[in-house]
Amino acid sequence: MEFPSPSCEFQRLNRDLLSDIIARLDGSSVAAAACACSDVRDVAQDQSLWQQLCHSTWPSTALEEAQRLISSSSLGGFNKFYADSYPLVLCDDITRDTTGNQVCPGLRTCAWPSDFVSLIDIYYKKKCILSRVVDGIPEAVDVYNDPECNWDETSNDHQRWFSNCPFKLDVLISKSGTAIGDNDDAAAASNRYQNLRNLPCFSNVEGRWRGDFCKELEDLRLSWVLFDKKRGKAVNLSSWKPLLVQRSWHSGMDYMLRFGCIVPMDEHLLPHKLAECVILVRCVLTERGGPVMWREISMSVEDMAGAPLSGRKSLMVLNRALYCLRSKNHLELEEGYRRFEREKREIKRRKELREALADRLCISIEISVFITFCYACTIFF
Repeated sequence: MEFPSPSCEFQRLNRDLLSDIIARLDGSSVAAAACACSDVRDVAQDQSLWQQLCHSTWPSTALEEAQRLISSSSLGGFNKFYADSYPLVLCDDITRDTTGNQVCPGLRTCAWPSDFVSLIDIYYKKKCILSRVVDGIPEAVDVYNDPECNWDETSNDHQRWFSNCPFKLDVLISKSGTAIGDNDDAAAASNRYQNLRNLPCFSNVEGRWRGDFCKELEDLRLSWVLFDKKRGKAVNLSSWKPLLVQRSWHSGMDYMLRFGCIVPMDEHLLPHKLAECVILVRCVLTERGGPVMWREISMSVEDMAGAPLSGRKSLMVLNRALYCLRSKNHLELEEGYRRFEREKREIKRRKELREALADRLCISIEISVFITFCYACTIFF
């Protein structure tokens, strides 16, 4: 008895119709459908399909500068960019690459500031309100010509400053180091960055602020994709949802949102083997019911003690993040971050305990010296 060979129903469809069906799916569904049969796989490998998916997921990829970099055939195209950027970095105690193999730091080459491109997108209630591409790191002067990455021998003062000072990349700071809009008139600044200034939920009714703004700001979503132009690898450094929404106690009108991810490092680079990429978004509500003003959209790197890392170490962390494990399970990501926060609090507690013991020891020594001095004075005088 002969059994009919299994066939895929998609093979009966016209290719144009099949392409139209596949184009309506998200990236994960397209990748899963590509396993059904060769016809679907051929359609799913179309770069124009993945380009459309990237543009709908990250509008910053539609900007001319980003399209030129991602569409380069030598870098793998939009399908590789989507596969790298869609899952988020998973907090893991062991430094491993995307294949599950343990990463040896000596096998990775150093990264230059000009190697990286940041693609930033901010959404509010599924509507994109900001898309920006930052090529390189504006504060760094990338003239490092030593192939061995010997940063200590550089003679450039600006290079030494960047290598040793705390690292921070601010999206709202121009390459000249001035804040966006500082040197523009009000009309030009408004026209140029009007998509940064309004959130539809923030309004003023009869002189009174309406709504709980911390809860409203929890609806903000942020994507910060770091793209390595030389290796063609990308990673999303954001947690997508805000990890913390905080209101300033001083003015009551300033709000801070914190996003980020945890990057495992080796012990010889960082004592606690973990670094945190911190993405901060600060905004202020105008007193007279005007638009919401963005004060800061920045990315920095900290160790587990909360101390900012230098430019040199931060580049190592960013380079390592490209090879971290990823996950699309947000519950798993949140659990990893909670575990990191527990370890961070424990380190802080031990540090405070050591400092308290040191203070008590110093006080005891001072009291002993004082008593000894007084006793000596009573004997000799």
